Amino acid sequence: MSAKKLTRSTKDRILAGVLGGLGEYLGIDPNILRVIAVVLFILSPTLILIAYLAAVLLIPKAGEEKPIIAKLELEKHVPLLIGLILVIVGAGMLGSAAVSSIFWIFKPGLAAALTQIVAASILILVGLILLVPRLRSL
Repeated sequence: MSAKKLTRSTKDRILAGVLGGLGEYLGIDPNILRVIAVVLFILSPTLILIAYLAAVLLIPKAGEEKPIIAKLELEKHVPLLIGLILVIVGAGMLGSAAVSSIFWIFKPGLAAALTQIVAASILILVGLILLVPRLRSL
């Protein structure tokens, strides 16, 4: 009996195949894992982004032996790294702005919170524009 190995899926993938591979490994429909990931992303975007990207770097793609981190040449992936940093910073800003705007909904602090939400959204959008095409090729 061969041991199961966790790999990123090449068949059932949206971005880098992490949740598809995890679904195959656990015997769960990956769409259930995707819904859970979206809910967790809403609750804690920075933590989920870091966890997802760590999984992309540490879990090998199906059919490969080594994970990306073992063969990563950082100078080739500068846009990916910049996009990652922008998304993480934007997600952190968005989370703190969303929490502060809930408490200050009818107070003068609302304008500052809305400005922070717009700035965070722009950072996330630019980061995703840099990230998504590169994640699909990993």
